[in-house]
Order: sequence, then C-alpha cells, then structure tokens
Amino acid sequence: MSVEVSLETPLAEALNAAIQPKLVEVGWSTGGVDDSALSEYIILMLVNGKTQDQIAAELSGDLLNLGPDDPGAREFSQWLFQQVEYLRSVEQSSASLPSQADRVDGFGQSSATVSGQDAEMGDSGENGDGNV
Repeated sequence: MSVEVSLETPLAEALNAAIQPKLVEVGWSTGGVDDSALSEYIILMLVNGKTQDQIAAELSGDLLNLGPDDPGAREFSQWLFQQVEYLRSVEQSSASLPSQADRVDGFGQSSATVSGQDAEMGDSGENGDGNV
C-alpha cells in the first residue's frame, strides 16, 4: 500500500520532523545538522508512491546495507506508514477544530473573553474595590 504525500506541505514537514529523531533512535543517523539527506530521501520515496515493502527493501538493501534477515527496515517502514496516517488524521482534525482564539471554555465564553475578564478582575483587586 502506498500513501499520498506531496513535497513542501505541512504533512511532509511534520513527517520530516518525526523521521529525523527516529533515524537517530534506530542508529541510522547521528542527529547532526548534515544528517537530513536520509530523511529527505525517505520522504521522496513516499512522494513517488513507494509502498511500505518497497521502502523497507530499498532501506535494507542499497541505502543501509542491512542483512536480508534484519527486521529494522521493515519495522521502520511500518512505523513510517503509521506516522503518515496519524499525522494525516491530526492534520484533518485540526482543520475542523476552532482556532485558539475561537475556542470556547466550559462556560460558553471564548478564550479571549475569559482572558479579558481575568485581567479586569486582577486590576480591580489591586484597588481593593473588587468583590472577591
């Protein structure tokens, strides 16, 4: 199964941010500034429509020279496709969620209104005129 990923999108950026620490975790990268080539190549494989098995095979063979019995590339590829699905669901759900300014507290008031009231209460308390 392949997934649809496009370059220079929020999904691709989020994937890159997730892939780089994972590469360090599995020992395929040092985490240095110049270590982004492998994560970029992995994203390009997704953009080009490679399947989970194709990515695992390419990682274990040509790119990392892992043995044919090494489960690392297969496990990474499974993790990668799980991340794509997770990040896509987060991206879709965040598009339907209200923005920070539009969020409503438990009392039906927007966050901006609640913040303004808190500031006013603090000001009146300083003068000693406010009801506590």
